[in-house]
Amino acid sequence: MLRGLPLGFVLMFFAVPASAQESLLDVVLKRDKLIVATYSTSPPLAYVDDNGKLVGFEIDMAHEIAKDLLGDPEKVELVVVQSDGRFPAALSGKVDFGLCSTTIYPDRAVRIAFTRPYLDTGGSVIARKDAGIKHVKELNDPKFTYAILNVPPAINRAKLVLPQVKQLLLDSPSALFLAIKTGRAQAFAIDKPIADYYEGENPDLVRLDVSGTPFDFVFQDAIFLKPGDFKWWLFLDTWVGELRSGSRYEKYIEWYRKWLKRDPPPQRFYDYNKY
Repeated sequence: MLRGLPLGFVLMFFAVPASAQESLLDVVLKRDKLIVATYSTSPPLAYVDDNGKLVGFEIDMAHEIAKDLLGDPEKVELVVVQSDGRFPAALSGKVDFGLCSTTIYPDRAVRIAFTRPYLDTGGSVIARKDAGIKHVKELNDPKFTYAILNVPPAINRAKLVLPQVKQLLLDSPSALFLAIKTGRAQAFAIDKPIADYYEGENPDLVRLDVSGTPFDFVFQDAIFLKPGDFKWWLFLDTWVGELRSGSRYEKYIEWYRKWLKRDPPPQRFYDYNKY
């Protein structure tokens, strides 16, 4: 088909610009700085402490990745995003990846790439004690207001389990918490680690029984990134794998105990000394 065309034109036809082949891994190494999307209102995963500093489980992860990649845990720029802006930030190249307590869903994986999960989580529902509710199904009444994040998975789950409740859609975990503390809502739904934190800090709140509902299932949070860059994904996925079950497991134990106040899942479900 290309017979008779000048050699230079043929070479241009098949050539791919070097910049198009450059992995983000190489870009980050040359830049000497990591740029990570994060939340600032999701304790104990990522939040602003009393000194105005971003801290949390996911923040420690970001610093440790910078240390392994660039030799310095401080060579990271943390970009605070809201839930609806996290994927656009990665897809546009504004950030190198995101650590935003983001659950893996197949429909999300159509447009964004995920590493293997770094945290097993699940849906939890926290209610005001004075609401007199014990099971989440008791919320299915228009007299109650139920605060949830304004994201499709949370909205769809509410429609499935609580079609009669009045929904209050908000943009951050801290906004959900404020809504229930001020009485705008009687209950809110959030990921289990965040629910653990708020329940532990607030004796006037109680976790509802979610047995027999989709809230009772395990979900998985992962690093997300722009798809199509295998080299960059492989580094991040390998890093998470070593954190959860390999050479970085000691850090996993440290962060679990520090931020989640319990021990992490074991490295292996079996005793490797026997094999």
